[in-house]
Amino acid sequence: MKQFFKSILPDSTLDILRRIFKNFSFVTSPGLHNFQKILTPFNVYKNRNKINRKLEIGPGLECLDGFETMNIIGGKNIDYVINAGKKLPFNDESFELIYASHVLEHLPWYHVEDSLKEWFRVLKKNGALELFVPDGLKVCNAFVLGETQNSNLFMQDDWYKFNSEKDPCVWANGRIFSYGGGDGERKNPNWHMSLFSERYLNMLLLKIGFKNIEKLSSSDVRGHDHGWINLGLRAIK
Repeated sequence: MKQFFKSILPDSTLDILRRIFKNFSFVTSPGLHNFQKILTPFNVYKNRNKINRKLEIGPGLECLDGFETMNIIGGKNIDYVINAGKKLPFNDESFELIYASHVLEHLPWYHVEDSLKEWFRVLKKNGALELFVPDGLKVCNAFVLGETQNSNLFMQDDWYKFNSEKDPCVWANGRIFSYGGGDGERKNPNWHMSLFSERYLNMLLLKIGFKNIEKLSSSDVRGHDHGWINLGLRAIK
């Protein structure tokens, strides 16, 4: 497949096609998604020998400068349309840094360890993994206090989608399960399927082989800051 793309589409042609698609307003349309999925093996091959590579998994609307981008659906500036919970098509020790903000909770809780092992594999020795996830312990604590003591601790989060009455139980549902595409369809990748505490995530990283694990603060966020709900860890291979 890689040789096929290389033989029929020179770099200049692919660059032109990318620029055309980036200018389309329907940047998350099925057409663009399929186009980028087709280009993914070519991009994997094209970038395989780059140095000082950095990978952003699950970028938002604005991608990080200097990072290659991987997402489960196509969109503006996506290099690889790949499910982050599956085996990755990259060589061992490909990246100096992997950044994944609010991605891990979208993977099934019983697949998280294997997924992190795969991320570990494609990191270079002494490379860094930077993770941000919703703080499950903070969510659960705020939910319990809201229900049992009428606490408004959860209101520090300032996230009330589908919750105009600011009910603590509805808020906890949104934070733990998310809301898919907002239409109830289960196939949408926006659902949450994992819950994390700092202790548990730290334990998983150590078990896989990471070292020098440290907690991250809001000043360490590279893209969109999810605010009060954030739990961030940096780990070294």
